[in-house]
Amino acid sequence: MSLGREVSILYAVTNGFLDNVSVEKVIPWEENFHRFMETNHPEIETKIDKELEIKPETEEVLKAAITEFKQGTTS
Repeated sequence: MSLGREVSILYAVTNGFLDNVSVEKVIPWEENFHRFMETNHPEIETKIDKELEIKPETEEVLKAAITEFKQGTTS
């Protein structure tokens, strides 16, 4: 797993984006999230891989991408 991919899911978890996801649905949620990010926002993973951190501008687009994904899924 790339750094950008790992950091993206850890960011989602530690910032409360999975708080309303039941435990038994976390693994499928993560799999679908990674698929969504690869398809719709691959630049975020690439940026984190390159910069080795989440800079403020990357954080904003990551938050927006997670929100966009959550709006298209059910918990």
